[in-house]
Order: sequence, then structure tokens, then C-alpha cells
Amino acid sequence: MHRTRIAAAAAVVLTFALSSVGVAAAKPPSPPTNVPCAGQAALVAAINAANSAGGGTLNLAPHCHYNLTTADNGENGLPVISTKITVNGRDATIDGTGSVRALEVDGPGGNLSLHHVTVTGGSAQDFGGGIANISGTVTLDHTQVTGNSAAAAGGGIASATFDPSSPAVLTLNHSTVSGNQQTATGDQALGGGGIANVDGTATLNHSQVNGNTAQGFVGGGIASGDYFNFTSTASVLVVNHSQVNGNVAPHAGGGGIQNLLGSATVVHSEVNGNTSLNGGGIASGSAGSPTVAHLVVTHSQVNGNTATGGPGGEGPPLAAGGIANGSDAVIDHSQVDQNTSTHGIGAGIVNHGSMTVRHSEVNGNTAAASGTFGSGGGILNSEGPPGTTPAVLTIDHSKVNDNSAGGYGGGIANGVPLPPGPPPLIGGTVTLKHSEVHHNTAAHGGGIFNNGGTVALDHSHVTDNHVDNCEPTNSIAGCTG
Repeated sequence: MHRTRIAAAAAVVLTFALSSVGVAAAKPPSPPTNVPCAGQAALVAAINAANSAGGGTLNLAPHCHYNLTTADNGENGLPVISTKITVNGRDATIDGTGSVRALEVDGPGGNLSLHHVTVTGGSAQDFGGGIANISGTVTLDHTQVTGNSAAAAGGGIASATFDPSSPAVLTLNHSTVSGNQQTATGDQALGGGGIANVDGTATLNHSQVNGNTAQGFVGGGIASGDYFNFTSTASVLVVNHSQVNGNVAPHAGGGGIQNLLGSATVVHSEVNGNTSLNGGGIASGSAGSPTVAHLVVTHSQVNGNTATGGPGGEGPPLAAGGIANGSDAVIDHSQVDQNTSTHGIGAGIVNHGSMTVRHSEVNGNTAAASGTFGSGGGILNSEGPPGTTPAVLTIDHSKVNDNSAGGYGGGIANGVPLPPGPPPLIGGTVTLKHSEVHHNTAAHGGGIFNNGGTVALDHSHVTDNHVDNCEPTNSIAGCTG
């Protein structure tokens, strides 16, 4: 993603007239502007007037369909929003008609609030087909962003910090980003079929990012991260009482959510039924950088996701149908259930960083391939390349049950002995506290398979697994049969 123009900051000067008895009353706000249902020209005129006035409120005509058919500037069908503008849609639609981007907001002065609006048909050759937020602030309330496309990033919305002194802020309240597409592949493609959040803050409250597609290398639903490598900015994603479901990224990591060098928090939410090469539900990591990526999933579901990567398919052998973690992660009071890896290693969770799973379940996941590459039905824990964070997995008051693998470790594979050629995946440190590994199935180590790492059982039980509970024999103290 590259921008040749960064919008100039809008300066707003407030002058206070002081008198001997106090401060004069503030100037009352201008009354809202009613925008007639007269197509593109009416919206262009209203936004230009609001920008010139230093901001304003626009009331769209109820249920009107504003078709944008020609470019007003660059790829935009409407003037760039550079002041604080509130749009009361009253169930109106702003339609880019497949010809132009619908809306652009430029910081630091640009601040757009959309209420009860549908943004559709937006199209951009770079980013943000429906909405492009460039170091500004965008708030959606009971609004839909659907059926938009962008070539490089953010089929529905691209929110990016181009100026570190003015971080981009995106907030969705009771809103939907659905059925959008990021279309380009190769080096010029980033991803984020629904939303791309780059070096900014994105917050979803009671909202949905469902059914989006990304052809780039990250994030079918949401791509959030430090893709510009700004040292003075942070990417923050919060998904609160929301859904990120049914998104697809056939060439990418993170079918639902991809978090790179940032923090992602998923609370009381669903990340279900997504598909990608790896991290079918969520992929979080630091890509070898010393910067730590943080992932927290609490009181949430990451269920029914699919990873297609691995031998016989595209991508690396580590797949992770549910969650792929390469940095720091906490899974708390949550489910990672019924996820699938079709070709690669790790169906429920792949951890090669630091992860704590507490009061949670990793159940009913399937590593479907036969042999070694069908390993780690519930969880794969393995060391990454030299110099990366050690693989440390703690399972506390949790269940790893009813998972299956065609190779090693139906419940947990702490490392895997790969076939001749690639180096083996060496296990890290696994500690189970007051937990159970029950009724899992694999060709080797139905419960737990340990390859070169350490596994400690603290008031935990590994029982009723097939073909056995633990391999190699006597490699895990307290595990028998």
C-alpha cells in the first residue's frame, strides 16, 4: 500500500472572547443540511459545503439511493472528508456502482460518523473500496458496508496510519462489513477482504465482519498489523460481542483475523467457519521481528475453521485450522472446536510462541492428512527457527478431547519427526495443570506425542486415547499406556 498524497491537516482555531464577567457563550452549531435525493451532485455539494464550513451534519433523504458514477477526485466519487462530518443516513444507500470508491477520510482533521447508511458498490485500484480512512477517524453506527472491492487492501474498509502523528481510528457499533473483496494477488496485494487496519486502532462492538474474501497474503475477514513497520505506532484490534465468520483467504494466513506485530483482543465473540492457508480462524505473530504480537481470546469461539495449506496444497506444512500463534497468546474460557487441517500439521492450534490455554476446550478437531503431515489433531507445539521465541504451552483447567490425527499426536503433538528432507519439528515446553486429554486418536501418540521437548502433568489425566495415551513410552512422567 502506497499513497503519493497525504491530505493536509485541517486547522480549527477556537477564539474565546473574554469579558469582565466571564467567557462569552459559544457559537451554536449550524443546523443540519438536508441532502435531496438528487444523486451524486447533491452529495458532492453537501460535503464540499460542510468541509468549507469546518464540519457539519448531513441528513440524507430517507431510503434514497445515491449512485456515484463518475470520479470527483482520484478514485473517489465524493470529495475527501477533511473536517468533522456526521451523516444521518435514514436507511439511504451510497453506491459506488463499481466505478469509484465511495468515501475517503483524511486526517488529522477528517472525522466521519455514518448512521444508518449502506455503503456498497465501491471500487478502488489501491485500497478501501467502500471507505478509505487515511490517518483520520471513522465511526459506523447501524451501518452496512457490503459488496465493495479493492485491488490491494481493504475490500470494504481500509483504515491506515500514513502519518504517525495522526493514528487512524475505526469504530463499528452495531454494524456489518460483509460480502466485500480484496482482489489482487502477488507482491502488490496485502489482504483484508473486509477490513484492513494498518498501524491504527479498529474496534468492533456488536458488529459483524462476515463473508468477505481476500486474494492477498493476509486476512480474509480482517487484516490488522504493522505492515509499514512504523516504530512509533501500534496496531490494535478489539472484537467485542461480534462475529468474524465465513471469510475466505485462499492464499493467506488468517481466514478470519490476521494480527501482525500488533495486539488483537477477541471478547464474547465468534470467529467461526473461516478458511485460509494457515490460521484458518486466527493467525497472530511477529514474522521474526523482536516486536511481540499479542493475542487474547476470552469467552469466545474459534470453531469450524479450515486451513488448506501443507503438502499437496499451497503454503507451509504448519496449517492450524483454528489458531496459529507465533508470539504471545492467551485463550481463556473459550472454545477452539471442530476445526480442520486438510493437508498440513495442526488442526486446532499451532503454537510456536508462548501460549496459555485456561478454562477452555480444544475439542473435536481433525488433522485430516495421512502420515506425518496429518499430525497435531488438537494442538501442535513446536520450536520455531533459531533465535525465535521458545515454544511454551501451558494448559490450565482445560480439555483437549475427541481430536484426531492421521500421524502423530491426536490430542497434542509436542514436535513432529518430519520425513527425510526438512528438519524435524522439535517440541518445546508443555505443562498441563488440572486438565484432561481424553478420547483422542492418532497413529502415534493418540493422547500426546513428544518429540524432543518436555511435557509435565500436574494433576492432569491422559486417558482413553487410541492407539495409546503417550509416545514415546516413558517420555512423559505420569502418562501410561
